[in-house]
Amino acid sequence: MKTVQRVGIVVHPSRMEAVTLAVEVQTWLEAWGIEVLFDKPSAERLNLPVFDCAGQVANCVDFLVTLGGDGTILTAARMAAPYNTPILGVHMGRFGFIAEIDPSHITQALEKVLNGEAMLEERLMIQAEIVRDGEVICHRFGLNEVMVKSGMSHLMALATSLGGAPFARFPSDGIVIATPTGSTAYALSAGGPLVMPTVEALLMVPICPHTLNARPILLPKEERIEIEVESEGHDMFFAVDGIDSVPLLSRDVVRIQSSEYVTHLLTFQKGAFYKKVRARYLYGERLNE
Repeated sequence: MKTVQRVGIVVHPSRMEAVTLAVEVQTWLEAWGIEVLFDKPSAERLNLPVFDCAGQVANCVDFLVTLGGDGTILTAARMAAPYNTPILGVHMGRFGFIAEIDPSHITQALEKVLNGEAMLEERLMIQAEIVRDGEVICHRFGLNEVMVKSGMSHLMALATSLGGAPFARFPSDGIVIATPTGSTAYALSAGGPLVMPTVEALLMVPICPHTLNARPILLPKEERIEIEVESEGHDMFFAVDGIDSVPLLSRDVVRIQSSEYVTHLLTFQKGAFYKKVRARYLYGERLNE
């Protein structure tokens, strides 16, 4: 990494402990002669400088520090990915899988980054668009997943295509197309497998399919996936990384593929994912002892 001159901080909007730590990190970095800027909501709330950079949000900082849970990292990833800006995630959430640094170790981690001792880990991202009556009406990208779902758990009739060819039809509550990073999120709850986050693949997981013959499937990252909504009604929606949902109509087609962008995470140890799996999910532990 080049010599660090500016660092951006993205703070969870409702965690006061994250706000307190943000001010401490700002003071520490400024003592190193580094300019510190904040994401717009935090900057406005704390009356601090913002890294707007004339709309190029992350292009003016050398790396971002996120203080919050995985949702905060997902927000930062969408800011940073177009500019290849690395992210240092500090775990201040309840169940975070992406963030690596404990708040008590933040200054040691920052010092390692500034001294060039951190590693960069690339994470595959995903993109999707909604096609309605032959026109693209929405385009989004994210780090975790694309979701097509019924809002009230009514069964949806979905037709999937892989590589331009029809694949399968099945009734379900919806479907998740996840990256390996997103395999520990909604896709896991829907019955998908854990996938090492540096694997380059996409994961297709039906949500509560009303059939015994629709199972999760791991696809190459180059695969293009299409999901056509065959159901009638208006209680259906699309979302990327669980935010800014868009209502879906019958005959809408959602086109999904890996994104041209990747997320760069600052990390310090190999095997951190396996440690998190063991600690968060008690993997391999006997729970009846």
